[in-house]
Amino acid sequence: MPRAIGLATIAMAISILALAPVAARAQVPMVGVFVAEASCFATPSIRSDDNPGRVVTEPGKSYDLVGRNASPGSHYLILVPGAEPERRWVAFGCGRVEDASQSAAARAAPPRRDAPTGRGGHDSFVLAASWQPAFCETRPSVRECRDGGGSAGNGFSLHGLWPEPRGREYCGVSDAIRRQDERGEWRRLPDYDASTGTRRALAEVMPGVQSGLDRHEWWVHGTCYDGDAEAYFSHSIRLLEQLNRSPVRRLFEASIGDVLTSDKVRASFDEAFGRGAGRRVMVDCVDDASGEPMIRELRISLAGDLSAETHLGELVRAAEETGRGCRRGRVDAPGFD
Repeated sequence: MPRAIGLATIAMAISILALAPVAARAQVPMVGVFVAEASCFATPSIRSDDNPGRVVTEPGKSYDLVGRNASPGSHYLILVPGAEPERRWVAFGCGRVEDASQSAAARAAPPRRDAPTGRGGHDSFVLAASWQPAFCETRPSVRECRDGGGSAGNGFSLHGLWPEPRGREYCGVSDAIRRQDERGEWRRLPDYDASTGTRRALAEVMPGVQSGLDRHEWWVHGTCYDGDAEAYFSHSIRLLEQLNRSPVRRLFEASIGDVLTSDKVRASFDEAFGRGAGRRVMVDCVDDASGEPMIRELRISLAGDLSAETHLGELVRAAEETGRGCRRGRVDAPGFD
């Protein structure tokens, strides 16, 4: 082969490789089965919360394993039959990996429990508390992130309060509202009934109000809460404020720019809310542009009557244990890297 043709062939091959999807190069292939141990959103992308079909893993059910996002990584890529797309990412703490001899097709899943259509009767929840700079690092175009990548000065922000089990959503909500929500038209969703004071406090702790996150959370999760919108949001705000007055917030503020392990985060919950509290916390991470994990959110399991002014620590200790989530992640600083 003439030297010129050989060099041209090599250059063409390099060009093709350069055009290959980044996700494909970053993915670490795996063979085996992922067994879900928690109800977790399964999303097509790690860097986005978009979840077509609102796919949720079912505890006890097995899924064929495709890979993980990196080594050591933070998420598994699994196959969810019937989902569109079928390939979905789930956080490590959502389940365990077993070998390929236990195929997902051969394992019988427990019967799926249909979600009730009414509200009330729930005493288990997840409080989702976001670290806003990390969220904005991956979603810089949303309204609340356009001013420089989110603030760390106010501690954790409120993502939502989710009645459990996951999948109990849109209680008594019309198909028209549900379709509008699933299309992401959150600011056009119908309003909810809450006082001016609660709305003002909510705007302080939930930057996503600018994008209609409050309306989204009410119609998806709040309608399944045992109370009206005033109760749902005021209870959520009270719990988040207790988190932000705790050593957990101080740990994150002291660690901006550094890497925190999930074990250290969980230990801070033990310090703040009593022994064993940390085992009720899942640390959710997302990769930055260079593929390094950032801590995006804490998902805190709760159990009890939220309307009784019960302290966050008591609610956490009463909950069931949950998976650890990612092993470690950077505490992102405001601004875009």
